[in-house]
Amino acid sequence: MKWRSWIFSVLLLAACQRKAPLPVFAPTVADTWHLRMTQTFPPGSAPEFIGKQRVRTWWRASYEGPGSMTVELYELAAPAAGLDLVQRWRPVADTVVWYTARYFVVVKWQSPDRSAVGAFIRALQKQFAEEKEDK
Repeated sequence: MKWRSWIFSVLLLAACQRKAPLPVFAPTVADTWHLRMTQTFPPGSAPEFIGKQRVRTWWRASYEGPGSMTVELYELAAPAAGLDLVQRWRPVADTVVWYTARYFVVVKWQSPDRSAVGAFIRALQKQFAEEKEDK
């Protein structure tokens, strides 16, 4: 009988844990970029460099517009992990990274239209800045 109580307690605690809502990838960003695909990945599949920071889960979204755009969003276990990742990040062409208290964000693009790329990045940064303020 005791093991049933223990299992019930564990299940109850698991159910009470506050699950983070999934991030919302807007169907259209900056009036130009259109969402084509989103994927959710388990923490263990994160790139090793990022996974060392105990990522809870991560997502990838692809956008099309005047080129292509990929967003990788990593949910961090600790806010300090984002700063560490940004400081250790090695620059890559046509890629930008930033972090919030909750996420590490990697945006990669293939587009000759730099103003459209800039508008996308600003819109995405604003979205996650507002999300941070809502919490």
